[in-house]
Amino acid sequence: MSLKDELGAMDGRSNPFRELDELIQRMNQQFGEFSGSFETESMLATDVSADVADQGDQLVVTVDLPGYSQDDIDLTVDREMLTISAEYEESEAEETAQYHRQERRRESVRRQIPLPEEIKAQEASASYNNGVLTVTLPKLEPEESGGYQIDVE
Repeated sequence: MSLKDELGAMDGRSNPFRELDELIQRMNQQFGEFSGSFETESMLATDVSADVADQGDQLVVTVDLPGYSQDDIDLTVDREMLTISAEYEESEAEETAQYHRQERRRESVRRQIPLPEEIKAQEASASYNNGVLTVTLPKLEPEESGGYQIDVE
């Protein structure tokens, strides 16, 4: 029995040190389980919400990007992955102002969205309106997917 336990046992009261140690141990265990449940992608993209909708012959990806201008957004797509990057940098600052705290300087986000089907990357289009990016991705027809027929003899 440690000195802390003996002191708590001698006066008949519970030991606050042991209770604190148990609390810290439970918190460490829970935070360990909690942090292990994240994927790397979701940790990088916590500020970007996206929906991927199947509309028959095309996929439509809708992403919330408030505060960015159209020129701040960079999109790349291949047959199976859409990558969205946006960076905003405030270039104007008052030279006469003395800032105690300046947080509105730069923001950037990056998100890779795996697509559920192969798409025609060269025919993709995008629009940006009121902080919402909409990307339209026409699907590849099965015969366009790069496969070919094999005759069985």
